[in-house]
Amino acid sequence: MNELLSRLLDLDHLQLGQEGVQVGLARPLPAWAWALIGLAAIGITTITYARLTGGSSRRAVLAIVRVALLLAIVVLLCGPRLVHRHEEVDRDWVIALVDRSVSLTIGDAPGDDGRVSRDAQLRAALRSSAPMWEALGAQRTVLWLGFDRGAYDLMAANDAQVAALGAPAGLRTALGAALDQTLARAAARPVAGVVVFSDGRWSEGPSRAALRRLTADRIPVFGVPLGSTEPVSDVQLALVDAPRVAYAADFAPVVVELKRVGARSMDGEGAIVRLIDRATGRVLDEQRTRFDETGDDVRAEVTLTARPDEAGVQAWRVEVVPEGEDLLSENNARNIPIEIVDRPMRVLFIDGYPRWEQRYLRNLLLREASVNASTLILAPDRRYLQEGDTELQQLPVSPEDWAVYDAIVLGDVSPEVFTTDQLEQIREHVALRGGGLFWAGGPGATPRLWFDTPLADLLPFPVTACDGTPVLGSVLMSPAPMAESTGVLRLSEPGSASAWPAVLQDVSAGWPLLRYAQAIDPAQLKPAVQTLAVGESVVDGQVTPLVLSMRFGAGRSLYVATDEIWRWRYGRGEVYFERFWLQLLRMLGRERLARSGASVVLSASPKRAIVEQPVRVSLELIDQFLVDLDLASVTVQATRDRGPGEGESQSVEITLDRRDDPVAEARGITQQDATYVATWIPAQPGRWTLRPDEADLVGIEVSTSVDVILPDDELRHPEADHDAMAGLSERTGGRLVLPGDLGELADLLPNRERRRVIEQSESLWDTPLALIMLLGLLTVEWVGRRAIRLA
Repeated sequence: MNELLSRLLDLDHLQLGQEGVQVGLARPLPAWAWALIGLAAIGITTITYARLTGGSSRRAVLAIVRVALLLAIVVLLCGPRLVHRHEEVDRDWVIALVDRSVSLTIGDAPGDDGRVSRDAQLRAALRSSAPMWEALGAQRTVLWLGFDRGAYDLMAANDAQVAALGAPAGLRTALGAALDQTLARAAARPVAGVVVFSDGRWSEGPSRAALRRLTADRIPVFGVPLGSTEPVSDVQLALVDAPRVAYAADFAPVVVELKRVGARSMDGEGAIVRLIDRATGRVLDEQRTRFDETGDDVRAEVTLTARPDEAGVQAWRVEVVPEGEDLLSENNARNIPIEIVDRPMRVLFIDGYPRWEQRYLRNLLLREASVNASTLILAPDRRYLQEGDTELQQLPVSPEDWAVYDAIVLGDVSPEVFTTDQLEQIREHVALRGGGLFWAGGPGATPRLWFDTPLADLLPFPVTACDGTPVLGSVLMSPAPMAESTGVLRLSEPGSASAWPAVLQDVSAGWPLLRYAQAIDPAQLKPAVQTLAVGESVVDGQVTPLVLSMRFGAGRSLYVATDEIWRWRYGRGEVYFERFWLQLLRMLGRERLARSGASVVLSASPKRAIVEQPVRVSLELIDQFLVDLDLASVTVQATRDRGPGEGESQSVEITLDRRDDPVAEARGITQQDATYVATWIPAQPGRWTLRPDEADLVGIEVSTSVDVILPDDELRHPEADHDAMAGLSERTGGRLVLPGDLGELADLLPNRERRRVIEQSESLWDTPLALIMLLGLLTVEWVGRRAIRLA
């Protein structure tokens, strides 16, 4: 019966008698309307049948049938239907955003057995609060998302799935992008709150649009701060600068710049910096430094020195051992290769007359086994005297002749003894080949007569800075801070507390006093000049630079504004005199040595670059055979070292264009080498290795490396930033929830669920049963009227 009735009513989903199913009208009428319709139907029918012939009882039955027919038509017009109404609840969402950047590997979070990583703190908090999350998931929709550069799906947090969080490896924490993606995903849904698990050290904060959306929709953000509440100090190696090549038995300086972040109020804390031979484990040098400033980004510089005895490639390592707690150990060491060469340094010493400084320096160069020297006394009348390991037939007259020498020492000699071509060749030797020029000033010609010569550019000051007159009174020399970082003027015995002997500051001894020193105005030194030593008059306290250093092209120029160093021999024999001159000469020779014997020099600056910032790449052809190829450009391949879990290494081709020296061309100097330069903008962080990728340079092993970091690198500032977490929570109406109190989160989340009444209906007016009913009533009335002869 029910099946037949369902067919007659053409029912698909709803059934008569089903729980909650009711009969209703699509267009219901009020009761008074039904009363009027009923009265109208009765009235019309009564009038119709009252005047007709026939028995009254029969006419009454037909009238009732007509009234039923009229009412049935009205009912069908009102849209009879079956209606089923039920209530549905839209569960509100709780979105958990879990930081998966590499900063979570930092071990500054409090744990049961001391410090643990922030990731370990996060996992422990999720495990301990798992029952709360399970109960929350039964009542609400919990969406787990990880984020670093953006947001992505995670599995729910329970004991079996905490491991599914994966290792924190993201290089950026872009909370802004993650929030934008999350809000777009939860659009038009009731969100009870966003729970952010992070250390607060994000590179991109929430956008204004996201904050407006959170505020307008009353979506609170509950921050769960990871890491240490109080900043923990992190000491890191910011820069390590070491020579690529050095002489055996020479001081090789390694300049180390340290940076301390995180400890805003830990004044005076220090660190021990060591230079270690990786092959033997021997500590070559060790120094302690202190951070004497307060703040969250404090720097300190220390210079380590070693005197390697064995030739060959040495593998050194710089390590820093911070005092107290340290966030990261990964940034506390760096390997540095250095090549030690055991060959004599080639020096040409030219002076104008046999003064005391010249005599003792000549003797020093002659007896020093590590120096192959040629010494000349050259007068303007072209007469000369020479001594040395290698005698000269004549002064060098071509660039190839000058190229033999690592350093050229010009004493108090007149420029008239040289031709203009020879002076231009010396300039070219320094600027293009990396040779060294040493000025040993004196009261005669140097520097007074040199300001109008081609070598004037190699003087560290203009003519107005020095009038050639000595400082009145006697002068005591002392090293400037720059001397330590360049590894020179270390005259004390190895292992001494101070590199400069205290006796050289003793006025009463007499012999440390320099009786002659040129007065140079410090304010007029050229911009690139470095002061290595100063002299102070014991009479009036006047201070003047005494030892000056200046880079010039590929080489360097040194200027000593006194010729009285020989006086130190009275106190300690040759020791101080020898160390003073040899260390300065070898400083010049180190840069020349790095180019000596090489056919190609490849360099990149800076060595530590930032993504999307330019790096200058330079390749210099020194071999004349390669220069003669006259290459229009050179290709260099930059290859990024593959990181853990990454695929193939990324490579970029850099095209270097030839760049000639305009100064040399203007002077008519023929260049014997070729320099190719390009600006490269690295797009990805990492360690990039640069090598020539040119068919004509096949077989030449030369490379350089560049460390590229993000401007907002996760580990540059590894300390947690809980203030940022608190600020975000406060602006959105949320609050901070400590990892240990995570179980209380369910009580803090507002109830944002939505209830909706769902109505399901099926019409009855267009069913077979409705048609049958109308036709039936019409048929009954028509048959009745025929029966009483009314139709």
